[in-house]
Amino acid sequence: MYSLATVVVLVLGGFAVPGSTAPSLKSGAASAVCQVEGHLLRQMRHKVHALSKDAQKHDEDTETRLVGKDLFGGLEESGSCYVLKEVIDFYLGTVLQPDQLHAKYSHLNDVKEFLAVLMKRHMSACDTEDKTKANKNIERLKQKVEKLGEASEAKVVGEMFILLQEITNRCSTAGWKPGHQGRSRINN
Repeated sequence: MYSLATVVVLVLGGFAVPGSTAPSLKSGAASAVCQVEGHLLRQMRHKVHALSKDAQKHDEDTETRLVGKDLFGGLEESGSCYVLKEVIDFYLGTVLQPDQLHAKYSHLNDVKEFLAVLMKRHMSACDTEDKTKANKNIERLKQKVEKLGEASEAKVVGEMFILLQEITNRCSTAGWKPGHQGRSRINN
């Protein structure tokens, strides 16, 4: 029997959208794939939620928000997916690396594998015309993480569900669109 992570990798691989059929970004990258199928995100929703709830028990900083409105301030719609891609890349490459985290959070490996495949297959081409503003927002997030020190691990893992919601809302086929009244998300 396959592990859940293996099944997720297989499912994500099977649903990759060819560049020629993907909607183009406003930034002019006509052949870029930068849209996640909503059902792929729903498949990991429960596991990401459980991981976040577990980590929130260890997060003593209730004032700092990493993935919130500040992260997207001043950006066009296409810039939001670029920012999320860069945040995931930063988290995977830096914050979520320590081995002791895997022992502390039971679903972390599965979620990291899911995010890595999501990046590679669906978000790798996300780009924006306004990289200066987007990169400033990303840099502010990195500074917050650095300021939190060791507490940043619990904060980042605790906000994984918010991160998944933002990907759903901003980068997926099932996401919220301006003017839609049924938007449900955790407050920023």
